[in-house]
Amino acid sequence: MISTNHRLIIGDAKNLDRVPDESVDLVVTSPPYPMIEMWDETFGLQNREIERMLRKNEDGKAFELMHRELDLVWNEVARVLSRGGIACINIGER
Repeated sequence: MISTNHRLIIGDAKNLDRVPDESVDLVVTSPPYPMIEMWDETFGLQNREIERMLRKNEDGKAFELMHRELDLVWNEVARVLSRGGIACINIGER
C-alpha cells in the first residue's frame, strides 16, 4: 500500500511561502483566463493598472499585465513542484 499525505492550503497562489521548495508532487489548477470578460474584475483587483487598461480599451497592455500576474503563480508552482512532479493546468478556449 502506498502512503500519501494531503494538505489543503487556501490562499493566494502567488505566495506559497508556507509550502517548502520541491515538496509538491502534483498541482492541478484552473486559473482565470486573460481577456475573458468574466475574469476581468478578478485581474483588476490584483492589479489596478489592468482595470485602467481595460477601461481605456488598451487590450494588448491589459493582456500582458494579466499574464504578468499569472507568471507570479507559475513561478511559485515551479518552486514548490518536486523533481519529476506534475503540473496540470486547465487552459480554456475562447
